[in-house]
Amino acid sequence: MKAAETGPGTHEIYHAIAALGEWLETADYRGNDPYQLDSVITQAAGRPIIGPLVGFARKVLKPYHGLIPRRVFSAAKPILIPQALGDALSGEGFREPDEPARRRARRLFTLIGETRSPLARNDAWGLPFPWGGADRHPPHWPTAISTTFVVNGLLDALHLLDRAAAIARLESALRFLLEECGVEETDAGPCVRFGPGDNRLILNVSAAAAAVMVRIGELLGRDELLDFAHRALRLVAHHQNPNGSWYYAPAHGSHALDTIIDSRHTGYILEGLVVGNARFRDPVLEAAIEAGWNYVETTLLDDEMPRWSPQQTWPVDSHDVAQSILTALSLGKIKLADRHVVFAMRRFHRGGGLFRYKLFEDGRSNDAVFVRWTQAPMYKALARYWHKR
Repeated sequence: MKAAETGPGTHEIYHAIAALGEWLETADYRGNDPYQLDSVITQAAGRPIIGPLVGFARKVLKPYHGLIPRRVFSAAKPILIPQALGDALSGEGFREPDEPARRRARRLFTLIGETRSPLARNDAWGLPFPWGGADRHPPHWPTAISTTFVVNGLLDALHLLDRAAAIARLESALRFLLEECGVEETDAGPCVRFGPGDNRLILNVSAAAAAVMVRIGELLGRDELLDFAHRALRLVAHHQNPNGSWYYAPAHGSHALDTIIDSRHTGYILEGLVVGNARFRDPVLEAAIEAGWNYVETTLLDDEMPRWSPQQTWPVDSHDVAQSILTALSLGKIKLADRHVVFAMRRFHRGGGLFRYKLFEDGRSNDAVFVRWTQAPMYKALARYWHKR
């Protein structure tokens, strides 16, 4: 990578990206994750007296993970998390295609193969620990969202990998999404399920899955795949709220409306729609993008900071900052991406490629470093930003 002369704080950004790549490689892409703490907490969920309190505590305390000392998180054994592998591989794909990038991409490809879910027939990935609230999922339960992160990594770094081997993984992952994970058919169109047997209409997950289907369909010349992705993205547009927002999941079957709205999941949806509209040039998708972005700009951003919710800015989460960079880049909002990057470097970068977890309104921070939640997504975001600039 050659240092550029334009853009905000280019020297500092360049060295942070390089240090991030070195940190990930030195750690062999292993690290901790805040959901490991959730796993420990929710082990008590099945106990008769305190069980009902655990779910409530998780909801109330989740925004305040940053109050928990980083030594509590770092006490857990460093692990490989497929989503982090996918993000790290994307990061390599956006950097100069030199020998270090090829070496790292080869290692990541090997680790991706080693971490595929043993619970799926085809290539699929999930979190390597038990997680969830009332619906408890076992380690490595394969999900569409984890799989799309890995698939995007393979696509972004295809030029660094053995092409035939990478395409074989892409085709296998595609079979998982369509056949094992499955599709929820509705009058408005198909929705890719979150995981096998989960028939909620989780819009951000289906949008992300549809976007990788567009990319794979274009790569392999699969018109039927492109048609499916188009219809899936129209379903997402159909369920957009009048104000331009999207709920996490509309009511469907026995599932009640899930009214969560946040900047990160909205970013997943907008990225998916942008990828699809670049192919389909559909006025329906274009209108959804415009309305969705207007909602983000007016309600989910506080100047350069992504908001925790429509009603609350703080705490600010590094994962949300990384996604805000990616969302702005996808929409061509380069000046906003500049501001997000400057904010990330000034407030989240601890030096040496280490990015902290959360910031609080009173100036405090949690300096825990997570491979999936901070390091890998920030590597992908900053590397893509550098490539774009």
